[in-house]
Amino acid sequence: MAPFGVLFVGHSYPITSDHFAQVDPTHWVSVTAAAVQPCDVCLFLTAPNTLDPSLALGLYLKSGSGDWVYMGCCHNTHPSEVMPLQWPTQDGGYAVPPGPGFIQVGVSIEPLAELTAKESSRVGDRLGYAKRVGMDLYHFLASFATQTSGDTIVIPTKALDRCEQTMMQQLNCRM
Repeated sequence: MAPFGVLFVGHSYPITSDHFAQVDPTHWVSVTAAAVQPCDVCLFLTAPNTLDPSLALGLYLKSGSGDWVYMGCCHNTHPSEVMPLQWPTQDGGYAVPPGPGFIQVGVSIEPLAELTAKESSRVGDRLGYAKRVGMDLYHFLASFATQTSGDTIVIPTKALDRCEQTMMQQLNCRM
């Protein structure tokens, strides 16, 4: 039985560990064709208590000859995780996905304590991202202001629709 699976939300059927190349007892790699550019990936365990309680599965992405970039994890008490994709670039920064072609996905069994430490940095990244989104929204809405008085901004009713369209274009995702 396959101990784990990966699913590109809205773009693939579950890909079980049977379809990954096992490079050693704790590491699996898959090169997946990417006809579309998925926005989210789900890592999941296929059965209860699949792992030793002190272990977890980590999900990593790689583009070209760049480094593997940690995306998230799951374990016995948290058997699945949906993660937004932040595509790695050759020099370790973030960029658009490699485009139609391939996605390299790595899954590894690691100590739960190590992956928990990596998760805390992901939470900080998400908090910083949320703050930037909030400030972008504020500045975007302020650019439509027709009248301001004190702490009130009056904006056209379609400003939020335009904000959503702009954000979706920037994310390059399809709903």
